[in-house]
Parts: sequence; C-alpha cells; structure tokens
Amino acid sequence: MIDNPDFKDDPDLYVFPKLKYVGIELWQVKSGTLFDNVLICDDPEYAKQLVEETWAKQKDAEKAAFEELEKKREEEESKDDHVDSDADDEGNDSGDEAEPEEEEEADDNDVKDEL
Repeated sequence: MIDNPDFKDDPDLYVFPKLKYVGIELWQVKSGTLFDNVLICDDPEYAKQLVEETWAKQKDAEKAAFEELEKKREEEESKDDHVDSDADDEGNDSGDEAEPEEEEEADDNDVKDEL
C-alpha cells in the first residue's frame, strides 16, 4: 500500500445533509417492466415495514393481472400467426404465381469497396 501524506480519512464521506435530488438510471431488460413506489431511506426496518404495508399486499394481484395480460397477448399473437398462415396458404393454391428469380451471388472478386 502506498502511503499518501495528504490523505485524511473521512468517516462521514457519504453524508449529504443538504441533498435535495436523486438521479436513478434504470436499464429495462424486459419490455413491460414497471417501476413505482421508489423508496430511498437509510432505515432498513422502516423500509421493511413499508414494504409489508404496501407492496406485499398488492404483489400477488399485480402478478396475476400481468400473467393474464401476457396470456391474452400470446393468444392474440397466435391468432394473428394462424390468420397470416391461412392467407399464405390460400395464395399458394392458385399455382398461377411466378416463382421469384434467384439472385446471383456476387463473387468476391466482382465486388470491392474502395475508400
């Protein structure tokens, strides 16, 4: 460890007595994620009490509502996929459609990028 003669330990480094604002950066990984009831405090017991009085009472109902919504969304997507599939099948039954022409693959020697 390198000793620095200018270093002074500050046990209250984290204390901000005049703090007015807090910025929070949230990265949403899954679409549909909701954030509400954000609590910022320094008392774990108070936080636990507040969780039991608020979030814990509603979490099961919110989860059930979310799962129902997801199920309906999946059913709608399944219906849409089935309708699209039927439309594609009907279009191919006529036999009058021309086959799409195959594109020739470019030879590596034919295509060159220049800067």
